Amino acid sequence: MTIRAGSKLDATDLALPDVVTGYANGENTVTATSFADLPTIACAASILNPHPGAAMLVSVFWGAWMSASANSVRCCPRISGSKTLVAGIGGGGAIGWGEIPVTGSSLYVTGSGHFTTELPASANAAVFTMQAMRDSASGTQKVDYAVIRVVPIRFVFE
Repeated sequence: MTIRAGSKLDATDLALPDVVTGYANGENTVTATSFADLPTIACAASILNPHPGAAMLVSVFWGAWMSASANSVRCCPRISGSKTLVAGIGGGGAIGWGEIPVTGSSLYVTGSGHFTTELPASANAAVFTMQAMRDSASGTQKVDYAVIRVVPIRFVFE
């Protein structure tokens, strides 16, 4: 039988919450040149780690229709609440720019990204909020119909 910190595991130690999603049903013209919340129609998903003593590993998926008449546009969620993580690379989220969707096309491109992260045991929910940025303040860049999906994988017992 598995032992955790001197105690036997029971069913409550393994009951994960349901998948959560957020959806922004509309268009966002991006004006920020650093990551900022979507300016017109927000996209956010909130999840609570129900375990009182273990972190919860989650997969975070996101995507959007993206276009740019000039230069390029990127999107990525930030995390607030039980964990703080800025959008972009490093800090426990995306490890490199290859995980951040980008387009420089004036035609719509479906961009999507993914990373895993651990949410601490906490009475507070983790809130994942889509952010976007454009590389230059010229042209029109859009991040439309954004989606965030947070999928619990397992609890992390240390």
